[in-house]
Amino acid sequence: MSVRSFGNPLASFRYRFGNTGNRASKEVFLVSGGTKTIVGSDTVHTFTSTQPFVVANAPDSFSVECLVVAGGGGSTSGRGGGGAGGLIYHPSFPVTSGSYVITVGAGGAGDPTGNNGSDSVFSTLTAKGGGYGLDGVPGGSGGGSFLSPAGTATQPTQPGDSGTFGFGNPGGTGTDQPGSKQTGGGGGGAGGVGQNGVPSPSNVGGGAGGVGKSYTIANDTPVYYAGGGGGGSFAPAPGPYGGAGGLGGGGNGSGAPGTGGTAGSTNTGGGGGGRTDGGVSGGSGIVIIRYLTP
Repeated sequence: MSVRSFGNPLASFRYRFGNTGNRASKEVFLVSGGTKTIVGSDTVHTFTSTQPFVVANAPDSFSVECLVVAGGGGSTSGRGGGGAGGLIYHPSFPVTSGSYVITVGAGGAGDPTGNNGSDSVFSTLTAKGGGYGLDGVPGGSGGGSFLSPAGTATQPTQPGDSGTFGFGNPGGTGTDQPGSKQTGGGGGGAGGVGQNGVPSPSNVGGGAGGVGKSYTIANDTPVYYAGGGGGGSFAPAPGPYGGAGGLGGGGNGSGAPGTGGTAGSTNTGGGGGGRTDGGVSGGSGIVIIRYLTP
């Protein structure tokens, strides 16, 4: 058995393509696109930008393992952390000969108005961009909020394969206490919800971003993707502190105006950390395709 994902019930699925002998003897099976590497007995194509994935003379019943992660949501002055980009993991996605445009979504820009991450696409699989952190904005994973309801996750509601294999979670909510003690909720991650802001009068903090999900598809080493951004907070000394970003590229939240708040990590789909002034960007997405080397 070949382990493909860490802590995933589909982890023991073995990915091979069928060959019924119907190909002409001179036909050559060729696949191109992205950064191509060999991992054990498999070939891996990693896409960090939009470009074609081309398959020529595919054998019958050819399928690939694939991971599609959208861009994470950015953050604004609203304290909420950005939601992670939606994530789709498919252990055996059928592919025929042809050219597929792989779209890798950008992270949402961080500014006062807020921006969702952009979608990532492979064939019929569409991972939805993460919601930005402000007032409960929906996205692949939802953005964290200050006082409004948390952002909902749109990725699990996508039809077809995206719904079966898609992952996203809602963000958390913040608090507003006497004495200008304000917190933001963390953005949702592919593997967990964003946490609410910490309301303790003596220990004011932003909510942690939701954890992402871990897969070994890239190089047989577990890697987390699509973590939510941590919520920001504002309060007089000795507080406050920013919420931690979720595993999978989520940025840390800011604990004071003009300081802290980190962007989501590149090519993870992580959400941007929440701030009380300005904002930071979400991390760009990624698409990884793997199959048994012929």
